[in-house]
Formats: sequence, C-alpha cells, structure tokens
Amino acid sequence: MILDRNIAPAFHAVKSLNFPDYHTYEVRDGLLLYGLNAGTQEVIRLDLIFNAGLIKQISLAQSAFTASMLSEGTSHKSAKDLAEALDYYGSYFQTRNNADDAVATLYCLEKHLSKCLPLFIEALTDSIFPEKELQIQKKNSIQKLMVNEKKNSYLCKKSYYANMYGKEHPYSSFSTKESIEAVNRESLQSFYSSNYILGLKYLMISGKYKDEIINQIIEEMRSTPFQLDSSENLDIQGKSNQGKHFIEKNDSVQSAIRIGKQSISRSHPEFRKLQFLNLIFGGYFGSRLMKNIREDKGLTYGIYSVIEPNLIGSSWYIDSDINTKNRSLGLEEIYKEMAKIREELIPEAEIETARNYYLGSFLRSLDGPFSLADRLKILIDYKLPNTYYPEFVEILNSLGAKELQELAQKYFSEQNIVEVIVGKK
Repeated sequence: MILDRNIAPAFHAVKSLNFPDYHTYEVRDGLLLYGLNAGTQEVIRLDLIFNAGLIKQISLAQSAFTASMLSEGTSHKSAKDLAEALDYYGSYFQTRNNADDAVATLYCLEKHLSKCLPLFIEALTDSIFPEKELQIQKKNSIQKLMVNEKKNSYLCKKSYYANMYGKEHPYSSFSTKESIEAVNRESLQSFYSSNYILGLKYLMISGKYKDEIINQIIEEMRSTPFQLDSSENLDIQGKSNQGKHFIEKNDSVQSAIRIGKQSISRSHPEFRKLQFLNLIFGGYFGSRLMKNIREDKGLTYGIYSVIEPNLIGSSWYIDSDINTKNRSLGLEEIYKEMAKIREELIPEAEIETARNYYLGSFLRSLDGPFSLADRLKILIDYKLPNTYYPEFVEILNSLGAKELQELAQKYFSEQNIVEVIVGKK
C-alpha cells in the first residue's frame, strides 16, 4: 500500500487510558519494593528513595552536596573504580536531590544485576566523602553560583521563593558562596547517616525483568544497614510576603518577571482540573499568554505558567523575560489575561484544542517503563489511588467552560499575589 501524504491521518479522540498494574513486595520491617514490569528490552532501573531533600537539611547546601558525593568513593573503591566496574557491564548509577527527597538510581541490563547491585549498594552504604573530591565539587559549585548570580532569571527565582514561602522555609534554600565554603565532611556524614542510612522511604524497580530479580533485590537489601524512614512528616506553613518586589540591576537589557501565589497540592480533588486550566492559560505553546504576549505583541521570546506541587507547599506562577522598555506593557497584558480568563467563558473550540493536546502529550509521557515509573512515584509520594491516571481522561473530557471559569475565579485571582521583577529601573 502506497502512503498518500496529501491525506492527513485519521484523528482519534482519547476516551480512556490504562495505567499498568504494579506490584508491592515487603523487603523487611515495613520497607516496600514497588515493581513495574513493562517494556520490551531487558533493561531495568532500580530507584532507592530517601527522605533526604531540602526539607531535611540543617544547613544550606547539605542535601545537594551529600547526594552528589555518594558516587565519589567508598572505603574500598575510588570513584574511578566504581565507575569502571559498573561501566564494564554497561551500567551506571546517579543520585539527585530535590525539595522533598533524594533518589539514587541504578541502570543496568537485567542479566548483569547480580554483578552491579552489590557495587551500587556499596556506594550507597559505605560512602566516605573524600576530602579531595569534596573540595573540587565546592570549587565548581562556587563558580557555577557566581555565573548564576549574574543572571536576572536566577535572582528572580530566588527572590520569588523567599517571598512566596518565607526566607526560612526549606523551599527557599538557595546556597550562597559562604554556605558552600562552610560545607565539610562531618556535616555531610551526619546528614548521610540520618537521612540515607536511617531514611530510606521505599524502592522501585521498572523495566523488563523476571520474577527472580525481585528475590535477588530483596535478598541483597536485607543485609544492608538501611533503616525505614521513621521521621515525622513536616508541617511547615509558608509565610508569603505578598505584593510587588523589585530588584534593581541597572546593567540589564531584559527584565526577569515571576508572578504567582500559593496553590493546591496534587492530592487536592481539583488539582487535575486546575492543571488543564493552567494549560489553556500558559502551559503550552498555544496558550493565551504565548499567543498574546509573544505572538501578537512580540514582547518576549517565551512566557509560561506552571503549577509546582510539592509535599509541604505548592505554588502557581507565571514566568518570563521581557525587554525593559516593554516591561510595563508586558505586565499590563499578563494581568489582562488573568482578568479575561476569570471574567469570560473560554470558547469551546479553544477548550477542545487544548484538551486534545493535553491528552496526547499525557499519553506520550507514559511511553516506556521508566516514564511510567516516574508517574508511579507520584502516586506513591502523594498517596494517590491507582485510578488517579485513568480518571484523568474522564475529568478532562467532562470539563466545560463554566467550571473552568469558576476555577479561574478561585485560583487565578490577584489576591495574595507575589510579583518579583529583576531588571533596570
């Protein structure tokens, strides 16, 4: 059959989706391993999730440096030895921290897990935080920070979080040159002991694997010193410094702008509806903010809005860089769009276009076992039901203009707004 490229492919509306089944295994003493067996290639990803994010650090930079130093060597192997040993099997591991937790991830072929897993466990349970490597990382971090502090966008982001949640809130934890210089092995080892060795939350395996792989992981983990995290959940209330905040930077041609307010968590019943409303407003290239401020008026190369949900606080914000001479007009148009979406019903054609885009992009985000694992982590972290994603399609298909307007009036008002601008007066 010859493909006729003059004829567009048939369009099929998304009516439902299935999130694959996953299984839960107990390793020991309440420590759980989540298994998501999917994919076509015998490649697996093993995640260990620790209660070691910004919300747990006592001093600035502690969480980030601890995570980055876990691959720098053990009492028996240097960083080079570890990397070469894993590389021999076509495997590697990485660690990363974020606001709420830290994740150590091993990628390897299923058939080589028996060789790679002990190396991975050794790196995580016998990290020695060598002084030489620490000094190199500190030097590199200071250089990166010095570059960032010259960027309006970084200064705007830093000020936004400080004013949104309060300077003492964990989500406002931005490192300084002094805090990086103050990082030492003792503080990292203390954080490591408390929040890694004694702070393991759960494990997750994804990819294509045989049943014996689960037994292998459980057997290996039972002999480790890891303890299930038993710390109490934090209940830290953000204290917004609402209003307009301006940081003068007279050598700037562009002004960085961030406007936002505290919002709702993923576990809130209206969160998925608000996500869709945000998409229409500023969440994709065809959004209202992009069409008006970028396409129609040419005031910026890009502008977007986003809902940023976290475990102990969430915010919704608009972010852009606008030429200083056009800044006043840009701000005026942003607030006009906020008022318009509150006051006027969204045309059905606009809703339908956004809905089709959102459902299509959501389906793409579920392509592959590791992408599915990222979605599963959200379900676990926020204690969401297994029906959370399948219900997503039904919710989007049922949303109408009136309900969207009511959401806009509730969540996109100008009350309690934090506005931060960095640029030339």
